[in-house]
Amino acid sequence: MDAKVLHAKLADAAKRFHAESIGERGGRDPIAALYADRRADYSLFALHMSDADCEALRPYLFGRAIPRKAGDAPVTCLNLVDGEWRRTAELAPMKSLADKRVTLMEIARSTEKDVAHAIDRAHSFWTSLEWSDEALAYRKHVIKNFSRLLNYFYEECLDELRQQTPKTRLEANKDFFEAKRAADHLEGNAEKAMRGEMVPTMMPGQSYWKNSYLPAGVCAVITPMNFIYGIPGIQIVGCYLSGSPMIFKGHPFSAITSTTLIRMLIASGADPRAVHKLEGFGGDIAGLTRDHRIAVVSVTGSAETAKNIQAGRDVRPVKFEGGGCNWAYIDDGYSDEDLNKIAVRLTYSKLGMGSHKCTSLHGIAATKATLDRIEPLIAKEMKAWRSVDPRLTPAEETKVVSPLMVHKAATMISIQDAAKKAGVKLVVEGARLADSDYSQNAEVCTPIVLGRVTPETRLTVSWDGKEQTIAPATTEFFMPILCTMEMKSFDDFIRFSIDVNPHDLATSLWTRDDVKLQRARRVLGGMLKENDGTDSALEWEEFGSSGIGDSGNTGVGDATTTIAMFCRKQKGRHFTF
Repeated sequence: MDAKVLHAKLADAAKRFHAESIGERGGRDPIAALYADRRADYSLFALHMSDADCEALRPYLFGRAIPRKAGDAPVTCLNLVDGEWRRTAELAPMKSLADKRVTLMEIARSTEKDVAHAIDRAHSFWTSLEWSDEALAYRKHVIKNFSRLLNYFYEECLDELRQQTPKTRLEANKDFFEAKRAADHLEGNAEKAMRGEMVPTMMPGQSYWKNSYLPAGVCAVITPMNFIYGIPGIQIVGCYLSGSPMIFKGHPFSAITSTTLIRMLIASGADPRAVHKLEGFGGDIAGLTRDHRIAVVSVTGSAETAKNIQAGRDVRPVKFEGGGCNWAYIDDGYSDEDLNKIAVRLTYSKLGMGSHKCTSLHGIAATKATLDRIEPLIAKEMKAWRSVDPRLTPAEETKVVSPLMVHKAATMISIQDAAKKAGVKLVVEGARLADSDYSQNAEVCTPIVLGRVTPETRLTVSWDGKEQTIAPATTEFFMPILCTMEMKSFDDFIRFSIDVNPHDLATSLWTRDDVKLQRARRVLGGMLKENDGTDSALEWEEFGSSGIGDSGNTGVGDATTTIAMFCRKQKGRHFTF
């Protein structure tokens, strides 16, 4: 297809999609309908999308206004199955996390019947074997286009992201560029990562090979609410490059972005028979992960969610990426100036995005002498952070505590009250804010620092309305609550990390003692950050826990590892007959 002809067809399809309100009413996707012609005309000399092509797709990708105030019409987010946008019997309203007066979106509330239809269509494509006719070069071409769209609509993506998950611009940039860099990194390394291995000739007339990259089958990709571009970007790009058909299920909080990402993939030229999307809530659509036709479930979320999914899958694979109870150890001997720098860095590791990262800092361990020095510095630095609506702050302001997204502010106060009752030292005392429209219409609480907890400390709290007993040293807080803990020695910290704390996602070590660093490298699993905060992931790096324990085990980031999540292995032998 000539580039001018393709541009005209894309522009016309995007206008029809918008004019006919297909995204709200449902119906066949006119962009998806162009796939067969685009695929037939593809060659190694095909051009990627131009700026004009991207602009022509604006009505398709961003033709709906995101509500900003009470009374604005919500964005409708439907299911996409086999190139058709489908309404469900019920649409569920979703409120803004920063202002409960605003209904951001109404999402398809999928039922088991909707799930069955999506699996039927995806599995039908799988058993047709038509997917085996598409080679890697075309899929790389699609992901290059996907990256172009992300780049072109950078500002629109950031705005959309911040309205759903209230973040500073810096935190939104981290989220966005995780997706953009994933597309570039995984696509750019795909042929190297997916290369088979020929075994040297062992016997004349015989040859052996290994291929770890046969598509696994229909994959369910389930992503969380905290990184709504980055984590879905990694997962759907990795799955698409593998050649496995996918059913993408994003978090209900992020349905607008889930819709945008899938439309970008379709607009980039992906086969609509291989790319499906469901909206809805976990209990309503449990069949998505239980169905035997789903070859792989890739889930990013809580350990409890992963355990529940695995229980319904027997021995069939669940690829899990989850959070961690991430501790830092600070060695003795730092000057006051250096210790203050450490306090600033670790405070950001704790409070960035309101502690809603899987790598958010959980606690600081050190000797009594060092804790006596660092705790006041942490308290001072936390006072420089503001609890305000991060969507409305200037781009250069980074010290903003986001609202709670998965818990109630009352839960934080309950934890603090229980800590007081148990005799835990309150280094920083938090409070609910109730003096503004923002604080009255969002779950807002100032930071808390629980000092000198031990692995044996237990608190009975009201956890989102349910009474339960927690161990603050090892219980994940997706809340701005930091713990400190006295350690007699570095080895005691290492023992705590490998034997007491069930999470081993990220550990931060601050020391100039190379003997201690080498010991940590020989013993600790997961991500080891030396003289850095646990949350650092601005560059492209492999991240994930050791694969043992309650934290996620996927180790995503490395192209070989990420794409292999969605693949089967083949071991071959050929005889000359």
